Amino acid sequence: MPGQSQSHGQRQEASQAAGQQGPVPPSAGPDDMTRKIDQLKQLSDLKAEGVLTGEEFEARKRRLLG
Repeated sequence: MPGQSQSHGQRQEASQAAGQQGPVPPSAGPDDMTRKIDQLKQLSDLKAEGVLTGEEFEARKRRLLG
């Protein structure tokens, strides 16, 4: 079905966009914190749009904040 493959393609693109940043060093400054907040907002939007499942969102959030 075209809708499913498009959704899967969008999920892959969104996952790649949300996961492009590597781990942040423990001494994260204000710019790093702003970047994390922006990424969390992006992940939240993707979850709200149905691109990411709740489980995918939580996994990416843990990786971002970990």
